[in-house]
Amino acid sequence: MHPRLLSSRILPVAGCSGWLLLLMMSGCGERGPVLVPVKGKLLDKVGNPIFPGSVWFIVDGQKAEGPGAAKDASSLLHEDGSFTLRTYPYGEGAMVGRYRVTISLGAGSSPRLAKYAGPKTSDVVVDVPEQGLTDLVVRLGEEAAFPDQSSRKAFTKGRR
Repeated sequence: MHPRLLSSRILPVAGCSGWLLLLMMSGCGERGPVLVPVKGKLLDKVGNPIFPGSVWFIVDGQKAEGPGAAKDASSLLHEDGSFTLRTYPYGEGAMVGRYRVTISLGAGSSPRLAKYAGPKTSDVVVDVPEQGLTDLVVRLGEEAAFPDQSSRKAFTKGRR
């Protein structure tokens, strides 16, 4: 076969393959869910911050599968009880919707807060609106995050 004829048949195919590859890499696929900011504080009944631990916003109701399905969000708790939710693996924020708030606490936490450890026992529900929540305060209905203030002081002293 003549070299010129061979190149005239290969180049159009190679050009089409190049465009196809470029389209596939251009991000035509799913980019992830729309997330809105959710920041706040987790406090006990008397206003003490709850820490150490993490807070989870678990989708309330039937979980659906697929690209538009709601996803759970979580955050570590800071010493002042503050948190900023993230939806893994998409980034900072949560999807709009209704969530049941649960907590996972470190050693030395009050067993009185155990009811908040799972979505079936926690009675705290938060609706995340389209504009998000940037000053949310969640108060758990128990007396204290720690059995006594000496536990809190011991933990704080050990962290500094």
